[in-house]
Amino acid sequence: MKTCIYTFSGTGTALSISDQVSTVVGDATVERIPRLLAKSTAGEIKVGAPKIGFVFPNYFGGIPNIVRTFIRQLNLDGVAYIFAIVPAGGGQGYSLKFLQKELRQKGKKLHYGRYAAAIGNYIVAGSYESLGSKSGERREKALALMREKIHRYAEEIKAEKESIQRSSLMFFTINRLLSRKEVRKGIVKDTSGWDKEYSIGGKCTGCGICAKVCQASNIVMRDNTPSFQHQCYRCMACIQYCPQNAILFGGKELDKPKYVHPDFPAEAMIKRIREQEERG
Repeated sequence: MKTCIYTFSGTGTALSISDQVSTVVGDATVERIPRLLAKSTAGEIKVGAPKIGFVFPNYFGGIPNIVRTFIRQLNLDGVAYIFAIVPAGGGQGYSLKFLQKELRQKGKKLHYGRYAAAIGNYIVAGSYESLGSKSGERREKALALMREKIHRYAEEIKAEKESIQRSSLMFFTINRLLSRKEVRKGIVKDTSGWDKEYSIGGKCTGCGICAKVCQASNIVMRDNTPSFQHQCYRCMACIQYCPQNAILFGGKELDKPKYVHPDFPAEAMIKRIREQEERG
């Protein structure tokens, strides 16, 4: 049975998980959700496989709006098995619950779902350092544990096991309480203007890496300086990949540990994005 894995990944964790699952399951493709949405003109995206999966990060205990938008455009006719893996750096939240709701509205069900404890990348959070920005040996240990879990999940997906991990109301509530007021009010439906809190500091060399890793096409280089276009996914790619720590938040430099997944340093992420764009 052919499998298609749809992923949204800012700093590489969800993309690495998708690649690992694809290898274990076999006869599978990994598609980036931003690319497919950008290509969609008819308001409907056809699924080319009877077995599909979603891999995306926990966003404030829920689903990234881009993933929700994508699911609502998917034509799921002919899909027989649906799975999901949600990497979560700050607690597992209610992402799978929200995903189940979206699928039910399309007459489908989630057959298999798991959370995967990941290293948090939400560097702009005041609680960032305490919620998983591990470094050194702790980071390597956490990554090894995650790979081991993902391999087990992938084997269960290959066998088409039906099982959904319980979501945690406690972690969901904590996640919301630690978040900005727009999040506490309810489901995050739009982060597009949140880049107004970003600015460019004097360390910027005009390398353009931030624009190349931005999957929202939210950064345009003007006179060798990044310019934000207010269509932000809040994925943290621009800040985390900046080699000079030149993107400021609230006018201040973020003097915190940086994190991108080791499988996807800047050059690897840019290459993956470029290759898929060239493929059309």
